[in-house]
Amino acid sequence: MVISVIIPWKDRQELGQTLVQNLPALEQIPKLEILIVNMGGDQQRLQELLKGVDCKDITVRVVHIFTQFFNKSFALNWGIYHARAETIFVLDADVILSETTLSELYSLVTETSFANLHSVSESKPQSVTQFQQLCQTRTVLTLPIGQNKHTEILVNQSSLNNDQRTAPGLVMVKKQHVLDVAGFDSKMNFWGWEDLDLIVRLKAKLMLEQSLAGCATHLTHDDSARNLGELSKSQSDHQNFSYCLDKYANGHFSGSFLQDTSNKFEQYVSVHQHC
Repeated sequence: MVISVIIPWKDRQELGQTLVQNLPALEQIPKLEILIVNMGGDQQRLQELLKGVDCKDITVRVVHIFTQFFNKSFALNWGIYHARAETIFVLDADVILSETTLSELYSLVTETSFANLHSVSESKPQSVTQFQQLCQTRTVLTLPIGQNKHTEILVNQSSLNNDQRTAPGLVMVKKQHVLDVAGFDSKMNFWGWEDLDLIVRLKAKLMLEQSLAGCATHLTHDDSARNLGELSKSQSDHQNFSYCLDKYANGHFSGSFLQDTSNKFEQYVSVHQHC
């Protein structure tokens, strides 16, 4: 395998559309597998979605995690654990890639670098003037960590109406590099910062360079589809951000891969090949 595409999932109906419309991009990579990590979702519903997709010669495996709750980082760590390729790509269940995006990203991943998607547009953009669409906001976080105690993280760059933005969660990286920083951190609950936290640790701990390439479309939805618990989107994001800052301040730059994939959880996980 060249690339393992990992899709965390829980009862998101868009997955069927995502797989069908991403086939042109997926087929550009001759040796590719798809790992769908179903954490707490309806198995029958997932099977029905997959029946409607002809993935042709692409290997599709499903990792079932038998829980009632969903934790994206925990799900991603199990996807990484079962990934057969040397390079992994994290894809959301509601994102459609341009045909060349995977190839563009793959060309940028090396022993010293990883890559993120350059831009994501909304499938149902708001009505704004061209001038407003071209106006950009940019948020950069400078952390006193890493080489020379200076690590810059592009938190977000977007149009004024946020209908076109960067996508830190859509990352392509060597599996070994992710293992070297112990994967994602499942101590973060609900929504926000699990993707940026990985980027911080790849840059600050491994001194990797970040590149941006490719584009995609996000299937527009409201916040009811997000894993927010009882919090608002901003509350969840701030809670995880605060946790990360405390972690960095104390010199902790590891995820929870080893704890999440330890033997005590194996009874709750099974892997099936989808035909």
